[in-house]
Amino acid sequence: MRKTTAFLMVLCLAHTLSAQLFEPENIQTRAEQMPYFPGCEPFNDAPEAKRQCSNNNLIRFVSTHLVYPETARAQSVEGTVYVSFVVDKDGSVLSPKVLKDIGGGCGEAALDVIREMPKWEPALEKGQPVAVRLNLPIQFALKRTDGEDAERFTISWGLLKGNTVRSESLLSALTYPVSVRDPFGETRLVNELVFAFEKKKRVISARDEKGQISEPLKRIVRRAKKGGRFTISASIQDQGKMIWVSRTFLVTD
Repeated sequence: MRKTTAFLMVLCLAHTLSAQLFEPENIQTRAEQMPYFPGCEPFNDAPEAKRQCSNNNLIRFVSTHLVYPETARAQSVEGTVYVSFVVDKDGSVLSPKVLKDIGGGCGEAALDVIREMPKWEPALEKGQPVAVRLNLPIQFALKRTDGEDAERFTISWGLLKGNTVRSESLLSALTYPVSVRDPFGETRLVNELVFAFEKKKRVISARDEKGQISEPLKRIVRRAKKGGRFTISASIQDQGKMIWVSRTFLVTD
């Protein structure tokens, strides 16, 4: 089966990735520290940033591995499949199952993604690894009625607010990933990321094709000084097309 080009949205923010009730005795429903999807080790000292990174990496994984079933496409089946799985003490993903299906083979397609997942960083309880069961909603959508307007999306980066920023606040934001949210508050996968700084008609910029804050982008942040404009541009997929979303800050000092 080929990868779908249809719009796929994973509802996997911290408030929707939750533990399931009524589990076997050796599998917990909650833990002091819930599991992290891999690839976020640079944020070990910043729990909130690490959780956001985990959510983004999970979105990226599902978006690149989910296959829209041909039967569902032919029958115009759309909706949300709810799946459940266990993250074991060693981070292994076990016992995937469908909690709510929409037909057309979507439930099995969602399970295939879960089965392909790498090991997670396991949950911790009193400093010890524990097994927990998680729920994950995955939305299948072939079309949307909304216009493909970049203004519908917003860029968030760390604690930055408004349209002015201090140089030191930009440096502090480097511990957080850049995220893009749709009108419903759901996080979209960032495919590419560009940082640019303009001052006195001179522009410097850098791009990361994986949507991550790489060293070239960090150098742009370090050179952002008072009186210039710092712009974040991020590309996302919507209805199978790439959209660039931007946000500009005036650097005050």
